[in-house]
Order: sequence, then C-alpha cells, then structure tokens
Amino acid sequence: MKNFMRRRAGVIGAALLAVTALGAIPAQAEGNWSSYIQSWNSGNESRRWTDNHADHDSTTVSFSSCTIYSGSGAIQLELDRDISYWPDATYGTRNNYCDTSSWGEMSDKGSFYFIDYHAGPIDVGSVYTAY
Repeated sequence: MKNFMRRRAGVIGAALLAVTALGAIPAQAEGNWSSYIQSWNSGNESRRWTDNHADHDSTTVSFSSCTIYSGSGAIQLELDRDISYWPDATYGTRNNYCDTSSWGEMSDKGSFYFIDYHAGPIDVGSVYTAY
C-alpha cells in the first residue's frame, strides 16, 4: 500500500510539473496591430503606434495578399518616429515583397509609423505590425 501511495504521489507531482512547464507563457512583443491597406499611393502613412522600448523585440511590418497596380514588385517602406515641432526621425527603408520587413530593436521610445513609397496604388489584404 505504501508503494502505491508513493507512486501515486510521484505521478501527481510529475503531472503538476508538466502542467506548469506547458503553461509557461513565452515572451511576447510589446505590442502589435493588424489592419489592411486599400488604394494607397506613394507617401501614404500608416497609423501611429507607441513603442516604449520595454522589450528587445524587433519592429516588423508584415504584408500578405498584396496587389500592386504599377511599378516593381517591391513596396518600399520607411519607418519614422514622430517628433513634435521638428522633422521626424527616419530609421531607414526596406523593400517589402509582400512579406516581412524588419528594422531591428528600436532604441528610442516614441510614436512610430511607416510610409509607402511605391510608384502606383497598392492594396494589402493583411498588414501585421509588431514592436
């Protein structure tokens, strides 16, 4: 009887350990948002989001289900940070081929957005931005 109780306690302990390990939540990006783009022309700006630099995750913009009405297959995106009463800070451009563009970890806090610099109008069925 004692061996049965020890085995039972061991099984219960192992089960609790497994449940705890499986329930561990992986690190998540500070934030994200999803949307779509319809009939955008060069120079259009995305919505703004606030990155408080609370993590070490990259800032990424992912496009899928794209329609490019003219120009090359690349959509040039520029990541900027809003600066009141001063020209905005630019973090570089990336060519997006209806995939994911990354600017790495932002070392600055602030309100960010991206700008499309494409020759003609574009539609993007899904936009996912993580920061």
